[in-house]
Amino acid sequence: MKRLEGCSIEPLDEKICRDVLDWIGGGAQPSGCDNGFIWLLAHCRDGVRWGRLDGSSHLWRLSSSPFPDHCPNISRDNLLEMRLFGPRAEILVWRAEQGFMGRRLVDEPVQDKNAPTRPDDEIRVLLGDRLEGSPEDGFTVVGTAEGKRQVVPLECSAEDFHRKRSPLRLKVRHYFEQDQKSGAVRVAASRLVEVFKEVR
Repeated sequence: MKRLEGCSIEPLDEKICRDVLDWIGGGAQPSGCDNGFIWLLAHCRDGVRWGRLDGSSHLWRLSSSPFPDHCPNISRDNLLEMRLFGPRAEILVWRAEQGFMGRRLVDEPVQDKNAPTRPDDEIRVLLGDRLEGSPEDGFTVVGTAEGKRQVVPLECSAEDFHRKRSPLRLKVRHYFEQDQKSGAVRVAASRLVEVFKEVR
């Protein structure tokens, strides 16, 4: 296990990665996957797929369920990279030559809040400056003037896009390490934290 200021990072073997994939497909929640995950973002060979964890059933609701024409299926053959994330942690699974590899990153208390290696958050704008239809099952199709589309795991309304042209946001947290000789600080790991709408 590797430790950085504000987090610990644990590698995941292929069996655990496959168990996580089975969980996404409706299987049982693997042990060690109880870190408060809420969101899922998967990059597949033919597109992007979002998901949300149902807190009562611990089953994943995926964007391809209400909008199958807009989203690819997540499968062992199709998946390139997938992130399960929430306020405290992230599991990252990616395709490698020998199968799947992964890591679990869990937030830990920051020891020195003034250290140059303390974690730092970044807010990114997500694709979508217009509504492309009514929300279904907690997901909404959004798009751009160029015709690009995605199905986000949020219920959006036309008013969201009137108040702010591109209201969809993704919070990313960066963790750092410092070179002992030069003192240079660089990003050592990053994870996704939250998907949300910025209303002002």
